[in-house]
Amino acid sequence: MVRTQTLSSDETRQMILDAAEVLFLQVGYVKTTVADIAQALGMSAANIYRFFPSKSAINDAGCRRLMARLRAEMRAIAAGPGSAGERIAALVLSTHRRNRELLTTERRVHDMVETAMAESWEAIEEHKAACNVIFADLIGAGIAAGEFTACDNVDAVAETVGQACCTLFHPTMIAQCARPDHGLNSGHPDETPAHRLIWLVLEALRNPARRPMP
Repeated sequence: MVRTQTLSSDETRQMILDAAEVLFLQVGYVKTTVADIAQALGMSAANIYRFFPSKSAINDAGCRRLMARLRAEMRAIAAGPGSAGERIAALVLSTHRRNRELLTTERRVHDMVETAMAESWEAIEEHKAACNVIFADLIGAGIAAGEFTACDNVDAVAETVGQACCTLFHPTMIAQCARPDHGLNSGHPDETPAHRLIWLVLEALRNPARRPMP
């Protein structure tokens, strides 16, 4: 039995989320119950409810933690070497590959992310807003360096870039947009569509004839 008396509230919450994540991977987030999580930790379900008011709260917290990991990877790329355009390209491609992995090798996790996106969980809304900030910072850096054309509303442009990348980021859209010859499940997927979209985004950002965003 886990003795939570010696742990802080935050530590106990993280321990519960760790156990939930293992079960989500094993049986799926839908089939995992609070009783299952409690049993895995050797505690009562009532004790779980001291830290999370509902199973939905555990789901959202688990999703928020997964999204935080992804954002950490995105921020590392955004802060890395290269021009703003090169970093945007690397960020988009890396995020696409990570989300494709959720779809193909971590299917049960993908199911949770898919539901979270469809139902607009708070964790997903926070993630989208944070991603827009990452894009806005890169676009702003590109404008400052003279790489991209100046615009009146960098935040609006960043949001548009994120929306344009939905087919590369959303696990369900990755599956729906992949043609049979793109090898989604072969281990060697065709990333040509991703490179084309990256090219389109960067050309739009560099185009001096582009009309300023409202």
